[in-house]
Amino acid sequence: MSVDSKAWLHFTEPGAMGECVAFAADLLDGFATARVQGAMQNATTNTDLVAPQAAGDSFAKRKAAQSLYGSPMRYLIDQMVPVAIARECPKEAKMLDIGCGAGRYALYFIDAGVRGEYVGMDIDTQKWTDENLPEGFSRRFVQFDAHKLGDWPEQVDFAVSLTAYEHFEDDLAVSKGLAKVLKPGGKAIIVVPSHWSYALYGEHGFRRYSAGSIRRQMAEAGLEVVRIEKIGGAFSWLFHFLWFFPAHATRMVGKTLIFGVHGMNKDKARANFPRLLSFLDNLGSYHLRTAFGRALHKMGILTTTALDKALPIMEVGYIAVVRRP
Repeated sequence: MSVDSKAWLHFTEPGAMGECVAFAADLLDGFATARVQGAMQNATTNTDLVAPQAAGDSFAKRKAAQSLYGSPMRYLIDQMVPVAIARECPKEAKMLDIGCGAGRYALYFIDAGVRGEYVGMDIDTQKWTDENLPEGFSRRFVQFDAHKLGDWPEQVDFAVSLTAYEHFEDDLAVSKGLAKVLKPGGKAIIVVPSHWSYALYGEHGFRRYSAGSIRRQMAEAGLEVVRIEKIGGAFSWLFHFLWFFPAHATRMVGKTLIFGVHGMNKDKARANFPRLLSFLDNLGSYHLRTAFGRALHKMGILTTTALDKALPIMEVGYIAVVRRP
C-alpha cells in the first residue's frame, strides 16, 4: 500500500500534534525501529505539510474531531482518501458522493484542490449547514435511492462512496448504476470495511468485503479496478480493540440489562436511570475530556498507524479505485 507521506500527515492542530508525535517518539525510544522513530521525528517538524484550507474551516473542525479523537480507521480514511482523490480526480470535475450523509466528504475534494460541483446523494433528507466554500466549488444535495442510481438522469466525472456500500442491501445494483452515471473514463473511489472489522464494530450494515469480492463485483458491474489499498494493519487494529471494544461491550451489556428490567421500554428506562445510561452512552470517550487524555489518544492513533507499515495485516477496510471503460 503506497501513501503519499505529505498528504498522510494532514494535521489540523500543528502545535498539539507536534507535541503528541514527539511524546510518542520518546515512548518508543528503546524498542521501536530506527526507521519508525525517524519518520515520527520528521512528522514533529513537518506538521504543516498540508494545511487545511481556510475556506473549509467548519468542515475541517468536524473532520478533526472525528479523526484524531476517533478510531484508527476514521483517521486513516481522512488521510488516505484526499491523497487518492488528488491522484485520480480531474482538477475541474462534477463530483458525486453516494451515501453522502451530512456532506462532510466535500472537504476531501477541497483538500485535494478539486473545483467544480459536488453533488451529495442520500436516501435520507440531510440538514446541510451553510459553509464558506472556496471560489469555484459548489455543492448541492439530491435525495435519491442509490439502488436506483442507474435511473439518475445525470452523469459525473468522478464519484465516491465512503463507508456506505455495506449499508446498501443490493450493492451490486449500486455498482451497476455507478457504471452508468460515470462518464466514459470516469473514476470512483469506494471505501468498505473488511472482515477483520467485525470484532471492532460488530454487526454493522449488511456485509463485509475482501479484495477478491470487490474485484468480482466490479467486474460484474462493468467497471475496471484500478487499484485496491488496505486501510490499517495489526497495530491499529489492536489499539482499536483494546481501547474501544471493552467500552462497547460494557455499554451493550449494561443497556441490555437496564432495558430488559423495564420490559425493553427505553423511555421508561431512561426516565429511571438517566445518569447511568448517559454514562454508558459515553463510555470510552471520557478520557477525551482532559488534555492529557486527548494527547494520549492522539499518540495511540499516530503510533499504531505508523507501526502498521511494519505489519500490514488485519486491515480494517479497503480503498478501491474503479474506472468506467
